[in-house]
Amino acid sequence: QVACGVGRAEAPVRHGAALPQGLDSSLQQWGVVAPGQRQALATRLRGAAETAMAALLAAEAELSPQQRGGARARTDLLGVDFLLACVDDTLELVALSANSQRCLETCLLAEAMGRAVGEPPGDLPRLLAETLLHRAQCHLVEGKDILLIGAGGVSKSFVWEAARDYGLRVRRLGC
Repeated sequence: QVACGVGRAEAPVRHGAALPQGLDSSLQQWGVVAPGQRQALATRLRGAAETAMAALLAAEAELSPQQRGGARARTDLLGVDFLLACVDDTLELVALSANSQRCLETCLLAEAMGRAVGEPPGDLPRLLAETLLHRAQCHLVEGKDILLIGAGGVSKSFVWEAARDYGLRVRRLGC
């Protein structure tokens, strides 16, 4: 999902202060009228965002759960902010930051505005609801003691890793 905020070069664009709009209409306002150019830029933006997210996930994979922030760390939904700048008559993408809340709020607002004018619904509300439900389930079991009786062997080792990630204390009784 891409939501754009347009602002002036001398002042930062703030998520809460800029009305979100789609990438295509933002590019048209900038004078990029050829559909092929807009599509090429959208493809570059998606590729740059995916590259940034892959780098974040790779760096996170090398950290211990505590270094990642523990069981309550929020890296399940991330957004990447880009600045689109005109350099020598070409549009360049500059990655600014990754965050977990502001991008979601802006994209949800843009999606709601789109539905109000007849745009088909996207996947963002479903993905957000799934993630929030997962977080709620983790919160319900966090810090609880769970007693497992005859819980299986090595083939179920992923269960112990998931339990640790959820902040559970697991006690096992062998049969």
